[in-house]
Amino acid sequence: MKIGMVLYYDPITRYSVNSLAASIDNSGLADLFLVQGFDKLFEITRFVIDKYDVCIIGFSLQTYMLTNDNFLNNLLLFNKMFKEKCIKIAGGPHPSGDPLGTLYSLGFDIAFIDESEKTIVNFLEEMINNGDIYRVKGLFLKNDDNYFYTGKPEPINLDDYPPYPYWRYLFNPIEITRGCPYGCKYCQVSYMHGFKMRHRSIEKIIHYLKYFISVGLRDIRFISPDSLGYGLKYLSREPRIDLVEELLSRIYKKYVSKHRARIFYGTFPSEVRPEHFTEEAARVLKKYVSNKEIIMGAQTGSNDLLKRIGRRHSIEDVYNAVEIAVKYGFTPVVDYIIGLPGETREDLLQTLVSIKKLVSMGAKIHLHVFMPLPGSPFGYAEP
Repeated sequence: MKIGMVLYYDPITRYSVNSLAASIDNSGLADLFLVQGFDKLFEITRFVIDKYDVCIIGFSLQTYMLTNDNFLNNLLLFNKMFKEKCIKIAGGPHPSGDPLGTLYSLGFDIAFIDESEKTIVNFLEEMINNGDIYRVKGLFLKNDDNYFYTGKPEPINLDDYPPYPYWRYLFNPIEITRGCPYGCKYCQVSYMHGFKMRHRSIEKIIHYLKYFISVGLRDIRFISPDSLGYGLKYLSREPRIDLVEELLSRIYKKYVSKHRARIFYGTFPSEVRPEHFTEEAARVLKKYVSNKEIIMGAQTGSNDLLKRIGRRHSIEDVYNAVEIAVKYGFTPVVDYIIGLPGETREDLLQTLVSIKKLVSMGAKIHLHVFMPLPGSPFGYAEP
């Protein structure tokens, strides 16, 4: 049986698609096509239907992608046109949080729940061997008139999977940590990737950066829910700065000194938690990184609301982190979310007071409007 698989390659979700592509390519179970844009998607899908025994079309979806009317209309049209001709699968944050809506409203056949590097390979193995896909953990699918969930997949070991398919010359910031122990109620990360932090080893990070550097790329960035949490095994206010320094120093020695690469750490997409940005952390980052900004989350200036949303730090921690950042020559960029569920007028006034204080200290402010994310405790909450 020959399987042709097409993954929709959207710039918004390309990091996830890259990791999936690496896993699929390494399995050798399907011929994989990465396609950007719906016009090309229609064309390649028809080709796959004509040339392969099985056609599988995959999307990685984030919730806010579905607020784009053009994207949503094209997606619905595509799924309707190829309803009986291809197996249409979707994974990522939105299908993990709203699998029923992914099938019923968006027209997909199968939703892949949580991380899918291993799940997709297990699924392809069952397909190519005419096996039973119901044995594959992490699938939500329709069975006659009922919907069926095959069970939660086991978290993967990051060292077992490449962060990107370097053989396709596709690269992205390297994911060093997955999972988050904090469980903030507006965020899906802990509920999708688990409350236990998993870290890619320094050896593997160095290894995969070799391919990154070999093609002439020089700006090294990372993916982490908290870059100063690297190496932590559990929730703690005390970061493992020794491990952070080991990581950065080894990268610096191998790639910065010899190849004039630059390290960006503590900035998007590897921000920091404010209570972890200590004097020791600032000294270490100052030695190795090229970024001039440090991005951290406050989310609100109200300590009461911080407790209610599960942030597990105070606004005083933010003030302290900003003071340290400025002292060491960084520009702190502080994120806030306006419209959090349960936010009162008093909470909002305290947020305004804190913003004024942070600006006077030398910080920049990034304001965000709350968006409910399916799969998080606030997934269906009113702003």
